[in-house]
Amino acid sequence: MTFFEQEHILPNPLASVVAIFFSKSGYHKRKMKRLAYSLKLASFTLLLTLFLSISQLSAAQREEGSIDDLSRALMTYFPKISGKVTALNAGKIEIDLETGQGLAPGLLLSVFRKGARFHHPVTSVPMGHFEGEVGHIEVLQFESPRLSAKSLDATEEIKVGDLVRLPSTKITVGIAMESETANTFLINQLSFSLQNTGRFQVRRLPTGSTEKTAFEAGNDYHLGLSVSQEEQQLRVNLRLRNATTGKELAQMALTIRQSEESGLILENLQHQLFEQRLKK
Repeated sequence: MTFFEQEHILPNPLASVVAIFFSKSGYHKRKMKRLAYSLKLASFTLLLTLFLSISQLSAAQREEGSIDDLSRALMTYFPKISGKVTALNAGKIEIDLETGQGLAPGLLLSVFRKGARFHHPVTSVPMGHFEGEVGHIEVLQFESPRLSAKSLDATEEIKVGDLVRLPSTKITVGIAMESETANTFLINQLSFSLQNTGRFQVRRLPTGSTEKTAFEAGNDYHLGLSVSQEEQQLRVNLRLRNATTGKELAQMALTIRQSEESGLILENLQHQLFEQRLKK
């Protein structure tokens, strides 16, 4: 029986080969243990380096995705919220939120006021209150569960106790390419994707349109889209702005691989053919 078989100190296959060689050569037991430790340390270092390399690669790929990913990301800027006006300070409106997280400065909210009670027509049991819209406000700063805002178009003075939430109607977005490009199918696909969420009403604007153009066209927000080609990929950049004040809510970038691009082209062509058939 060899020294290695007696001690069982080297589970690593590479270390086992070295152990057998040195045991037959008559090396001292202490040197064997040191060598085993060195080999184990080297194996751990190699595994750690490989793990870090994989982590860095994953981080670099996180910005890759599809048009639907952009659509879902945009939806997160419009969470369902409910709150109440608690104070009015030097033109700023202070609000306590009951629900709602991650509100970006520039977000538009509606202010409502409770009206008279309404009752069940048969039983006369109270069922709630009528509500009247007072106006719209823009978020200035958010620190959960409080936010500060400013009034934009209130039809009457906002008061403490008024209710705050997202507008009950669909969010109107004017979307435009920031510069001329042949990749117009991307803006079409993004428009369709946003429409399909059921939360947006999307209007296509001329290339180069600004938030002022979007506002004049009756939109709450302006969405600027630019596309650049990078080898076999498309780089898509988005800017979401409040059409009333020009405040930027979000800036996003996404890389779309060529395989996904090809799918988008096919879907866009199918949609164009469908529209042409409807016109005939």
